[in-house]
Amino acid sequence: AVVSTQSTGSGMGDDGKLCYFESHLKYQIKTKEITLQRKNKKTPWGVNVSNIIAKLYDGLQLYLATVQSLDDKGIAKKMGLKEHDQILEVNGKCVRDWTSEDLLSEFSECGSVVVVVISVEDRGITDLFLMASREHDLNYLWSLRKLVKLSICNIDFSGEGLDISNITTLLQELIVTNCSLKCVTQIKGLGRLRSLKRLILTHNSLTDLDERTMLKLRELTDLQLGYNLLRNFPDVVTRMEKLEELSLIHNQISLLPDEVVQMRSLEKLHLDNNVLTELPEYVTLQLPQLRALTLENNKLKPNTRSTQQTRSKFYYKIGL
Repeated sequence: AVVSTQSTGSGMGDDGKLCYFESHLKYQIKTKEITLQRKNKKTPWGVNVSNIIAKLYDGLQLYLATVQSLDDKGIAKKMGLKEHDQILEVNGKCVRDWTSEDLLSEFSECGSVVVVVISVEDRGITDLFLMASREHDLNYLWSLRKLVKLSICNIDFSGEGLDISNITTLLQELIVTNCSLKCVTQIKGLGRLRSLKRLILTHNSLTDLDERTMLKLRELTDLQLGYNLLRNFPDVVTRMEKLEELSLIHNQISLLPDEVVQMRSLEKLHLDNNVLTELPEYVTLQLPQLRALTLENNKLKPNTRSTQQTRSKFYYKIGL
């Protein structure tokens, strides 16, 4: 079943499955179901299952090579499935958190095994936008080794969170919006993305940032946290040395900390639609690179010295 299309957009396919769209490359993501059946239930599978699993299962993903090796009739090969296509389900059970023992048990107890795998025809994808109806629909991301930009929206991750721990560490831009995230630790593996330059987590339910995770993103230059539930300016961002643009619009921030002066690389700061009542002078005096500041729809006092300086230094409106 094709769960991807070659045009730009998003929506449900004819078969009711959610479509994936990519803006620059044409590709297809397919799921296939194969039935593996040994000739005699009393005899073992055609190979030593334990050895295969020990060799091919590394605690991260289950590869189709496992299926091919267990397939006495060569069904997988006849279907044109490739060695590194990924197993999603075995006998209707998601294998996401399976151990090698779980897989061994499932194959050993059954004479017939139904396996669902996912195949990405173009592994050179660099820019992917997706929406999914099931968490394990994202399992194939590990195979996209050239992925540079990943956008995910409208998936509820408030429960177990989003697991990108197997995604390429070469990713430079990650967008996770409208996904009901309460904290960045719900994005499992985020700290691994040492090449990440842009992170957009707008329209979620974030109340704070995890310091340990964020400080691992040493190459980050653009951080957008608008439309969340932040009541305090996140202190950790003041220690992110390469940060050039920060957006905190539509939160409930009332005060800027003194540590803001440490953000020597900051060029753009967006604080619209918060509850700021005062703008410290150092924002305009001690941030040498700052060239854009937006403060519309706050509660700033109109005649303070700092707001007057802001008027004269920046082109952007401050909503007074």
